Amino acid sequence: MRIRAAVLADAAVLTELGARTFRDSFAQDNTPEDMEAFLSTHYRPELQEAELRDPRNLYLLAEVSGVPAGFALLRDGVREQGVQAERPLNLVRLYVDRPYLGAKVGAALMARCLEEGRARGHDVLWLGVWEHNTRARAFYSRWGFVEVGEMSFLLGSDPQRDLVLTLKL
Repeated sequence: MRIRAAVLADAAVLTELGARTFRDSFAQDNTPEDMEAFLSTHYRPELQEAELRDPRNLYLLAEVSGVPAGFALLRDGVREQGVQAERPLNLVRLYVDRPYLGAKVGAALMARCLEEGRARGHDVLWLGVWEHNTRARAFYSRWGFVEVGEMSFLLGSDPQRDLVLTLKL
C-alpha cells in the first residue's frame, strides 16, 4: 500500500472514487433523489480540481498495487462549534473503496492524517460523522476520538445530524 498526496491529475480519480464510496456507504439509507442531488454537487471533476488547488486542502490517496483504494481530505482553517483548539484541522472525508474494507487502508489513511496534522503544527483533528454510520463511529472511537457536539449535514433535501468528534494531536 502506498499513500501519497494527490495532485491535480488525480481529480477524475478522486471524483469517481469519492462518488462510488459515498454511494456505497449511504445509498441504502437515503433516497435515490437525495443521493444524486448530493453527488452532483460534491463530486464533479471541476470540484475536485478546485479542492486540489485550494492551499488549505490536502488530499491523500491510498493505492494498493497501483489501484486507488481510498482517500482522505484534510482542510485547514475551519472549525465547527464545540471544537476547542488553537490550530484545528478538519478531516473532511475519509473513504475506503468496498473491495479494500477490512484491509487496513482506513487505518493507514488515518495514521497519515494524524502524522500530517502533527507535522503541520495542528493541535486537534476534528470531523463530522453521521449519527447512523455505526461502522465509521466505531472506527473513530478506536482511534480515540471523542464527541464534542453536533452539526447539520444536508444530503440532497434531507437535513441529517452529524456528530462532531475531536482528537488531540
